Amino acid sequence: MTEHARTPSLSLPQLRLFRRLAVPPGTDPRQLSPLHADDLSGLPPALVVVPTHDPLADHGRRYAERLDAAGTPTRLTEHQGAIHAFLSMPGIVPQAEPARAEILDFLRTALSE
Repeated sequence: MTEHARTPSLSLPQLRLFRRLAVPPGTDPRQLSPLHADDLSGLPPALVVVPTHDPLADHGRRYAERLDAAGTPTRLTEHQGAIHAFLSMPGIVPQAEPARAEILDFLRTALSE
């Protein structure tokens, strides 16, 4: 989080603001995050897409590790040099198109089973 705390698309101050807006006072924010769920077993297959220049990249990696440890079929893909919200910037961020194609392929396969 500290290495990419001031990226153009998401910064640590913005994350703090989002937490203040989304988490009721007195609530542990971990209760709202799937990363901190007690049990991740029995979930459908997961594709975890991580842009490497994102303050939340380590969260995505840890979530994929926890899913895998719980026996959930999990695929982690990291997109080098991509920033948070890169998927919404095709034509601007070169990693967006291959990531979108991977997501569509994953969904087609998962939904056809």
